[in-house]
Formats: sequence, C-alpha cells, structure tokens
Amino acid sequence: MDALDRTVAAVSDEAQSFLVTTRTPRRDGFMQAVDPALKLVGVLSLLVIAVVTDDLAILCGLAALPLGLAIGSRIAPLTLGRRIALPVLASAAVVAPQAVLQPGPTVAALGPLSLSATGVTYVAVFLVRVTASLALLSVLLLTTGFGPLVTALRRLRVPPLAITLLAVTYRSLLLFFRELERMAHARRSRTFSRGSLQGRWARSGSFLGTFLLRSLDRGERVQRAARARGGTRMRPYDRSGSLGRADAAFTLLLVAAVVVRVIAA
Repeated sequence: MDALDRTVAAVSDEAQSFLVTTRTPRRDGFMQAVDPALKLVGVLSLLVIAVVTDDLAILCGLAALPLGLAIGSRIAPLTLGRRIALPVLASAAVVAPQAVLQPGPTVAALGPLSLSATGVTYVAVFLVRVTASLALLSVLLLTTGFGPLVTALRRLRVPPLAITLLAVTYRSLLLFFRELERMAHARRSRTFSRGSLQGRWARSGSFLGTFLLRSLDRGERVQRAARARGGTRMRPYDRSGSLGRADAAFTLLLVAAVVVRVIAA
C-alpha cells in the first residue's frame, strides 16, 4: 500500500464515519432525548457565542461543555476527541505563525524567533474557539440522525430549496467517498509491486482522473434516479411531539450560557 492508498483509505474512512452515525443517536442519553429542533437552535446559539467571544475563560468553558454533554449522552470522550483532532491540528498548523508575527511584549524566545504575548493569546483563543465549535457540532451529529435534522429544519421553516440542497449534498458526499473507497480497494487488488516513483505518480494521476469521471457519471445517475422517483419533493413529516425534562434542562443550559456571556461583556 503506497502513500496514495493510505491517504485515500484514511480520508474515506474518517469522512464516512463523520457523515454516517447510526449507533450513538439510538442510545439512551441526555442529548438524544432533546427535541432535534431545540437541539439545533441551541447548538447554533452556542456557536454564535463562541464566535463573538474573545474571553479565553469563557471559551474554555464552552469547550468543556460539549465534553460534559457527550458524557451525559453516553458518548466516549475518546470518540469525540478523534472526530475533532484532525481539524484542530490543521488549524493549529495554520495559526501557529501568528504567535511570532503578532507584535507585543516577548514571553519566550525560540532561537531567532520571539513569541509575543499578544500572539500567544491570539493562537490560544483561536484554537479553543475552533475546538469548542467542532466539539459542539460533533455532539449534535453524534446524537441526531440526518433524517431528524432535516425534519428539524423543516419545522424551523427553513426554505425548502436550502433543505433540498443540503440533503442532495449529504447523499452526494456519501456516494463520493464510497466510490473513492471502492476504487482504492480495486487498485490495491491489481497492484503486485511498488514499481518506480515515476510509475507510481503516473498511476496516481490516472487513478484521480478516473475517479473524477466516475464521480460525474454517478452524479448523473443519481439525478436520473431522483427524477424517476418523482424528483425531490418533500414528504409529509410527523408534527406531533411534546417537550420533556431533557428539553427543559437543555434550555436552562442555553440561558445560563447566554447570561454568562452578557455579564462578561
């Protein structure tokens, strides 16, 4: 297995595990019992608070909140950590130079480079904000299936066109990564030797070109299948349901977060 195969396998597996969550939404946990529409509004509200907050202490509290919600929802902290680790590390690699580039008093010296207090604070706030946002979204996706999320959007009167685009994008991403995984598996089964570096690069280019063509063909087939079934018209959904204790507790949690943010401002 060469570098391309390893990369494709890792990306495809991580993407599909992120998009498809079947076990955790069925568990008997706190967030699973919260109404999907209320859960969606609450998580979006917390994301807004994270975006507009520069106080590191409040951001740390927001980052710890999804961890507590995950534990209360019977989700292992390691599972949550694995889902957000790669984006957080990528964000750290992008924002790390700001610790040196930002002007301000020097707090440490790394050879010819000097870390400024302003830069270190900026990097810390940015990374904690990214961690909190990703963790909140991950808790939402881990405790709510895609179907209930679409229903929640319809209950919140989101324009049907936007919901349709979201559903089509979700389905297309699943097909995209499954097709990528199948092609990588077929490529490995037909490869008996590593060959030269130039040969591997040539095969990789051919692989990516074929994958692009097959993805376009699969997209056209999905469109024809949707038309054959009547297009993308939405079906009626169950409008019944009542709020329970979990919904009340989640609402109190949101109110407390908003109050803390207003007081800190």
